[in-house]
Amino acid sequence: MMIYSCFNPKAGLYDYYEGPDVYPINADLPVPSLPPEIAGIGVPSIEAARSMPSGVTPAGQGWHARGMLVSCGRGPLGELPTFGGLAIWRVAVALGLVSIVTYYSLRGPKRRSS
Repeated sequence: MMIYSCFNPKAGLYDYYEGPDVYPINADLPVPSLPPEIAGIGVPSIEAARSMPSGVTPAGQGWHARGMLVSCGRGPLGELPTFGGLAIWRVAVALGLVSIVTYYSLRGPKRRSS
């Protein structure tokens, strides 16, 4: 059984998974295909790791990576989902600002009673 590790920024630990794949000792792993923007030296493993294979099961957590380092689909801030490349919190802040501006523009000037 192969062990896969992916970093979990929220916990500050690596999540371990076991999969059915078996690689012979000292065998070369398949070369991952990386987009040109993350194919350079110094790219964080969160962005440049191999993808998680199918059929894996959770096998614990630990301080150090074990086995093959894979990407879990998390960003550097943890488990924040994205919406077209933007973090959900950015979309929520933008919608909040638009709704506040719309509310005050439709409400009109504040009237004072004398």
